[in-house]
Amino acid sequence: MNAIYKGLILNPKNNNKLEVFSPGYLVVSSKGIIEELSKKDPRQHYKNYQFIDYSNYLICPGFIDIHNHLPQYAFAGIGEKDLLPWLKKYTFPREATFSKDKIARQSAKIFFHDLLKNGTTTTSTFVTIHKKATDIAFQEAGKTGLRAIIGKVMMDQNSPRALKEKPADSLRESLELIEKWHGRNNKLFYALTPRFAISCSNELMKKIGKIASAKNVYIQTHLAENNQEIAFVKKLFPATRNYTDIYHRAGLLGPKTIMAHCVHLSAPEIKLLKKTNTKIAHCPTSNNFLLSGIMPYRKYARAGLNIGLGTDVAGGYSLSMLNEMKEAIENSKYAALFLNNNSANSKENSPPMTIAEAFYLATLGGAKALSMDNEIGSLEKGKKADFLVINYAASDPTPEKSLYRHPDQILSRLIYRGKAADIKHVYINGEKVTSERKDI
Repeated sequence: MNAIYKGLILNPKNNNKLEVFSPGYLVVSSKGIIEELSKKDPRQHYKNYQFIDYSNYLICPGFIDIHNHLPQYAFAGIGEKDLLPWLKKYTFPREATFSKDKIARQSAKIFFHDLLKNGTTTTSTFVTIHKKATDIAFQEAGKTGLRAIIGKVMMDQNSPRALKEKPADSLRESLELIEKWHGRNNKLFYALTPRFAISCSNELMKKIGKIASAKNVYIQTHLAENNQEIAFVKKLFPATRNYTDIYHRAGLLGPKTIMAHCVHLSAPEIKLLKKTNTKIAHCPTSNNFLLSGIMPYRKYARAGLNIGLGTDVAGGYSLSMLNEMKEAIENSKYAALFLNNNSANSKENSPPMTIAEAFYLATLGGAKALSMDNEIGSLEKGKKADFLVINYAASDPTPEKSLYRHPDQILSRLIYRGKAADIKHVYINGEKVTSERKDI
């Protein structure tokens, strides 16, 4: 459907510039491509286009969640000490149940529909070691219309018996899934998914690196999330310089690799990630919830690292990217207060993240982290029309007599007080999609 959408439009231009159209007009072709973004009413130039009036609503790019775990959604909000004990008590037993197709399918339906309900239009998702469960995840993501990067988790050591694979089997099944799903409808993509260095042998990781290069697929894993994890990694790989070096030697770093967390990186590791253009999924809610630490966002941003946001369900307790933006801002405040060096002149973690930066990380920054910024992440001519229509007045305590209607104030209030119910419509490729759960 050729259409013109009118509303308050907020559009990220870069990490500190927010473009405002009040009101604005978004022109979308029947192929789901943005033809124009304007402050002037373009109807006289597009006379056969349907006009859809979203005055008093916010139109913005769809949210991009670059790190989460489908099977863990069932126990979101339940914590147990920190990362490694939590994995043992909750994550691994839950993931073992995905050997049953019924559980895998029901869980995938709930998960992907709830992503849409929260305004997420693109996701990068871990499943489990099970090939069939991963295949089901692709099927269900495809039904919703989501843009999704999905991977079968790979583990061949230091894992429960029910989740431990033989390297040859893990690689073969991953290759079969790549052939079936990678690039399907230009919406579904594959990510080779070694859980983390603790659960993957050098043999497995090196072969993953070769396949990723040959097939031009993504790699997603975890890095420097938790101090106990880092100590364990040092014991397993004593000859390597640091945690990041393990992945580098295996050929896993590069522009299509997403490293989740990266809370505790040394200076050489920061340089290596920058040199290889490896991306970071910042997961502030999870970093707090599992006592992992505070990622020094400002330090990394100044170093030129490419960063997006991930909810990391269920280390993170919510699929809401609004919540993740809020937590990212608050975490950066903690960093400014507590992570600066003792020297009075040292301000490497200041100033805190701005509202505009958080919004950028959840949209265009996430798209750049996924190497998709030429297609999505912002509302620009020629890009795909992935956008949200949000009732921003719902987060206003006094909407009838509001004194605070500047676009920056509207966005701030939405980040801190907004909820899934405020998201009126979700469009992907110019098509309105539904978050309604069916047959669950």
